[in-house]
Amino acid sequence: MGFISILTETSLNVTFPTLMKIFKVSLGTIQWTTTGYLLMIAVIIIASSYLNERFLARQLFLTAAITFILGSLICGLANSFPVLLIGRLISSFGAGLSIPLLFNLVVELMPRSRWGFWMGIAGLVIALAPALGPTFGGTVIYYWNWRLIFHIVIGIGVIVLILGAFAVEKYHPKKNISFDWGRYVVIVLALVVFNLGFNQIENGLTDIWFWLGMIATAFLVWLFIHLSKTSTKKLVNLAVFKCKAFIYALIAYFSLQFINIGISFVLPNYAQIVGGSTSLIGGLILLPGSIISSIFNPIFGRFYDTHGAKVALYTGSIMFIIASVLFMIFGLNLTTIMLMIFYTVLMLGHRMCFNNTMAEAMKVQTNQMRTDATAVFETTQQYAGSMGTAVTAAIISIWQNRAGNYRVLTNQGSEAAFCFIAILSIVILFCYWKMFSLENKPKD
Repeated sequence: MGFISILTETSLNVTFPTLMKIFKVSLGTIQWTTTGYLLMIAVIIIASSYLNERFLARQLFLTAAITFILGSLICGLANSFPVLLIGRLISSFGAGLSIPLLFNLVVELMPRSRWGFWMGIAGLVIALAPALGPTFGGTVIYYWNWRLIFHIVIGIGVIVLILGAFAVEKYHPKKNISFDWGRYVVIVLALVVFNLGFNQIENGLTDIWFWLGMIATAFLVWLFIHLSKTSTKKLVNLAVFKCKAFIYALIAYFSLQFINIGISFVLPNYAQIVGGSTSLIGGLILLPGSIISSIFNPIFGRFYDTHGAKVALYTGSIMFIIASVLFMIFGLNLTTIMLMIFYTVLMLGHRMCFNNTMAEAMKVQTNQMRTDATAVFETTQQYAGSMGTAVTAAIISIWQNRAGNYRVLTNQGSEAAFCFIAILSIVILFCYWKMFSLENKPKD
């Protein structure tokens, strides 16, 4: 369920040039089929800690499968952009339920000494899906029609629904706890307003809506923290943020997913608009790196279990930096082969770091706090993907909105996006250094 939920996350990225012509909208508008999808997943995952305690795993799974199938059906029949977007938002409800359920069950059912390996297995499912998305979408739209993307996942979804109805069981008793609707509404508004406001950066730093969005977000975050101090109802326990090592791990995790989804948006569009490639080639350039790195995902988890976090995370982050810098240096003259090689190196670094970062962060939390910590990480993952698409699209749009040749301007905008990604990759290494230095300090 998690795989097909995330597969459609990036499968539409490679179809954007086609969908822009069909629905007569801009790149900044069409990217909301991915940004809005990921944003809604993040909104649902915020409540996953409560949902995990209030409902049975079986109930959550069945609801996830049914809503995902329904939303995909609407998308497959859409004859306008608003209908397509509505279908995506309904589908995202299913994804928002299934993804945290997967990771919660790993922590709940598997022994701590094997978390690295099983997080790697779960991560393989989640990481492989967005990586294969462009290849899947590009192949389908090249040989058939973009609607078939949704028809295929509907068929898989029905099979998954039937199998899951027999496989997913009751793993813990339900708790009748009160949900904190006040804090939930506030934090949801903060995420949405920040995303919408930051997306206005494509109009320049002088845009009034950009600054109003940032100010409103700051106020909403302050209000959420203020309400959390006195709230006794269930949402997310902010006590997880008392550990500074956890915070740095979370920042690294956000940056990893931001780059992962952002680059999977930039490269297929770069190949088609700048390189003149077909949608098939635009998707296939990501296939070798996706397959190779995904095969190594469980191996990287076992490597973490046997050699420790420092070796795994430092090695992966250095590979990540190397690939990001290569994209930045050759940004104006990237060939298809260069795109494939650089992306493979980037994904190997990403896979070595991604799930191992979450596993390491879980170890600094108590057993009682791990469900909340998982909710924070999974919300961060989806929101980072949403921001990765929105920000990279906004950066490219800044150049595309200028007067001149559209292909050349897209090339320049892509290089600017690569520069931003390279800077962010260095931030990841810094976060690991701070995380380990804080972990080594004696407890008070």
